[in-house]
Amino acid sequence: MHKALLESFSKSDLLREMQPEFLTALASIAVERRLPAGQTLFMQHQDATGFYLINSGNVRIYRIGSDGREQVIHQFGEGEIVGEVPVFEGTAYPACATANTDCEIIYFGRDRFIALGRQQPEIFLNMLGILSRRLRQFVELIDDLSLKDVSARLAKYLMRNCTDKTKKVVELTQSKGALASKLGTIPATLSRTFKKFQELGVIKVSSNKIEILDCEMLESIVHGEKPEALQA
Repeated sequence: MHKALLESFSKSDLLREMQPEFLTALASIAVERRLPAGQTLFMQHQDATGFYLINSGNVRIYRIGSDGREQVIHQFGEGEIVGEVPVFEGTAYPACATANTDCEIIYFGRDRFIALGRQQPEIFLNMLGILSRRLRQFVELIDDLSLKDVSARLAKYLMRNCTDKTKKVVELTQSKGALASKLGTIPATLSRTFKKFQELGVIKVSSNKIEILDCEMLESIVHGEKPEALQA
């Protein structure tokens, strides 16, 4: 069992450079779980007892507003850590986590993890680096939601998520509803924006794949220089 766990740890930026003896100790406190698609891992304001490593699958992190609407904060995949902030705070989870796909996850209890971390403080430095990157992402998200309109947000998403950099192809791995939530809008508005992009010849949509036809125009939309067709 420990050998399989060590292979899983090697997927994580947080864990892969830890000393072998520490990883062996970490494997002794790890609990493997399966999370079916659609199942919630934790809810915001729920008491946090530990954090999770995603071994396979995809999990979305989101907050629920007072009106019941979801705002997606991030999508996490293989090798990424979820729910680590309360490890240091000793408080509740600040957001919800739900599986987008069937997932295999590894759970680490807070108290036992901190005890191990005191034996090898480097892991706390690694986690601090991850938290710093996440903070920059959140600041950027706030900037996008407050200062950019939907067309600029969508253009930025497409530019950043090309799976094929040569052909400029973006593969949608989530529903349009989930993407709309992530971009801070509603599905109908997102669909209209996709349609306008196609009419302008900026993109070509085929099923769940989007081919970027005009990178220069898409880049200009990101920076707020919108064609007249997008200003309506």
